[in-house]
Amino acid sequence: MFKPFVLVAGTSLILGGCASHSHFLVQGAAPELLKGEFVHEQPSRLILESAEQKYIAEGFEVRRHQNLAELHKRYRMSEPKHWDRITSGLDKDHESYSAEARPKAQDGTELNCRLAWPSGKNPQGTCQDKTGKEYVVRFE
Repeated sequence: MFKPFVLVAGTSLILGGCASHSHFLVQGAAPELLKGEFVHEQPSRLILESAEQKYIAEGFEVRRHQNLAELHKRYRMSEPKHWDRITSGLDKDHESYSAEARPKAQDGTELNCRLAWPSGKNPQGTCQDKTGKEYVVRFE
């Protein structure tokens, strides 16, 4: 009786604590882009599709940012338990992420994309083509 309960409780904890690493382009964010997908776990992938082209980037770096010096000043002495959770990696609220990708179409046309998002939020950013035209992209 105890083992099945532990298995069910453990499974729900794993599923409940796991955020999706795959996001889809919000329709209307950039009307020229009809659909897209952004995956920020390895291997990373960004796919954007317009009526004429399909742009793909794979294997680019996704960076994690955390200002430990500022967090140390803020929490080390005043909230030591909170500080311990931050430094152990249990408290993700103070992390943010960014990625730079250059999705390429089959004809060699490239976009230069920069995305950023705080932990627990959806990625967003801009992509720019070689003419300098900028597309705002948001993912859900």
